Formats: sequence, C-alpha cells, structure tokens
Amino acid sequence: MKVYVVCDLEGVAGIVDFKKQCMEEGAYYQQAIRVATQELNALIDGLIDGGATEVYAWPGHGDFPGGIDFELIHPECKLVMHAGDGGPAGIDSSFDAMVLHGFHGMAGASNGVLSHSFYPLPRNIWFDDKKVGEIALNIYSFGEHGVPCIMVTGDQAAADEAKAIVPDIEQVPIKWGLAEKEKLGALTVRQAISLSPEKAREKIREAATKAMQKLSLITPVVQKTPFKLKVEFIEEKYADSKSGFPGVKRLDSVTISKECHSLADVVF
Repeated sequence: MKVYVVCDLEGVAGIVDFKKQCMEEGAYYQQAIRVATQELNALIDGLIDGGATEVYAWPGHGDFPGGIDFELIHPECKLVMHAGDGGPAGIDSSFDAMVLHGFHGMAGASNGVLSHSFYPLPRNIWFDDKKVGEIALNIYSFGEHGVPCIMVTGDQAAADEAKAIVPDIEQVPIKWGLAEKEKLGALTVRQAISLSPEKAREKIREAATKAMQKLSLITPVVQKTPFKLKVEFIEEKYADSKSGFPGVKRLDSVTISKECHSLADVVF
C-alpha cells in the first residue's frame, strides 16, 4: 500500500506565530520544523501499523527545506524534495491514498489559527461559486489521479474544511482558534489552544492506523470541469500581473476570472 503525505507547517501542534515560527528567519523556526518532523514521523508509524508499505512525503511549506528537518525524518519515509511550494510533485495513480499533514484553514476561515490560502497573494479563491483553499486543491489534485484523501491533521478549521469535502475522512484536530490577534495580508493570526506535541503525536499515530482501514470507504474527489475560477487578490498589482495570462478576465481592480478545463489551468 503506497501513501503520499502532503505536509504543511501552520497546522502543527504549538505553531501559533507566523513570523517567529513559520518563516525561515524566525527565532523559533528550527524548533517548529523539528516538531513538525516528529509529528510526521508519528503519522508514518501509524500508517505503517495500518498496512502502508511505502510512504512518500512532500514538505510543502515554502522551498527547501519545506518545513521539515530532513535529518530527523523517519527511516521508512521517501522525501519528495526541492520541488518548491507550487504543489505536490510526483503524483500518479500508483498511490493508494494521500494524507494532509499539518494543515490550516483557508483565508477567512472561522476560528482558524493561521488561516490563509497560498500566502501572501490571494484573499479569496472560488471554483464556480464554492470558496476553496489549499486543502480542496490538494484533494482535487490527487482525485484527478484516482487517489483518495483518507486523513487530515491540523487545526479545527482545517479538519472541518476537509470533512466538508470528504465526509468519512479521519481527522485529527490539535489546535483551536480563539480571539483574532492580527492580520498579515490575507493571513489571520489568532490566539489558540493547542495540544502538547507529545499528545498530538499520540493521537496522530492512532488516527493514521484507523485511516488505513478506511481505504475501502473513501473514494477520490474530483473537481467537475469546466469550472469558473475567480481569484480576489490582496492588492491590485497582483491582479495586474495575471491579466496577460491566456483566458484571464479582469473583474475589478483586485479580482480575475478564468474558465478552467483542468486544475492545470488554475492561476493565482
């Protein structure tokens, strides 16, 4: 059984400050990626306990090292490395399942701890009339290859977002947003309650084993085509930069639209 793990950083236990923990120059970035790697290792243990024979992980938080400490990675994990942060690389139909690890809610998500969508440019993204974020796009991307999403870890907003798309998904919420603290462009930072890293790892490992047992219950989710893409940017200059792309229409100073026949047509 072959499983692909898409990794992010903002949904990991204890990660609540974007500048200090999620940016490479941040004072606690190295600690954050170490904790993220330990969570990933617990996830991999659980997947293997559940029957996975191959596990691949794409560190998707920015470019290299992508939000993980590769020196500490699980010995049975194959890393998809130096692929940038434009989306998972190496997806094909040979995978039996995929997992979203360390995820956050989309921009504007209610009570999202570090909610955003493809920071820093888009404020909102719609497929037809449905607002989407990184979770939906990853699920649909794998769905195009016939690969179902069986599990999500992250804050409660991420868990809710994934469950709305995949009702039977195994979810592990490890953080809960409280009062809004600040905005960084379209990213919202909130006060939060978090499980301890050790408790989060325990819950993630147990859930990963359960998730493997759901393979027969969960089917791939595919975005119907064609669909209308609409993107609202945080500033006019970003909409300007996309206006010359084939098929792109300008709706207002910060918003563009495009008819898409596959996910490969999406621009933002």
